[in-house]
Amino acid sequence: MNDTVDRLRAADPTRTMTDADPGDPQARALLARVLAVPQESPRRRGHRRLVAAVAGTAVAAAATAFLITEPAAAYTVDQRADGSIGVSFRAARLKDTKKLNAELARAGARTVVIRMVPADRCTAPLDMDPLFPFLTSATPADLDRYPVSYQLRDEGVIITIRPDKMPAADTLAFGYAIRKDHDGSTTIAVPAVVRTLPACMAVPNPPRR
Repeated sequence: MNDTVDRLRAADPTRTMTDADPGDPQARALLARVLAVPQESPRRRGHRRLVAAVAGTAVAAAATAFLITEPAAAYTVDQRADGSIGVSFRAARLKDTKKLNAELARAGARTVVIRMVPADRCTAPLDMDPLFPFLTSATPADLDRYPVSYQLRDEGVIITIRPDKMPAADTLAFGYAIRKDHDGSTTIAVPAVVRTLPACMAVPNPPRR
């Protein structure tokens, strides 16, 4: 009630018009327009500031979460229009291959990525399809016939898989490991088209110098 009286007094045009008639229609119309403007209470303004602060905190938290999780991604899987599947991963970050292999299964890659172990811990030979032996050198015809090609780069292992080039019962077992020596560390990759999925893959012995 006191607030309304104060508004009436402050808005009354007769207070600033020494010669004005309080009953003058123009003065009363002006007063009515002033009183018609809604006034926001201090409590409501404070509530809006609180909501804005909470929203700002949520945005900051979301941005922080993105910055934390995005660089931690260890692999990517990309289904391409030509039916091939592109895969990239950082060997040093890929500690557990379960999620990557689940993604590959959903993409229809017929590929299992395996972290290789020392040879003394994996002695069983690979059941490789004789149509796709290991190649020490490859011609363009070989590259076109094989269901996989790959590159080792600074940013990781880059693989292209062509499942349609594999016999229906075969699987691509893609082994990888990091070998450390006096020169630092080297990423090793071994793709093998197998008829039976192996329980393990052994790190190959380094070539003799």
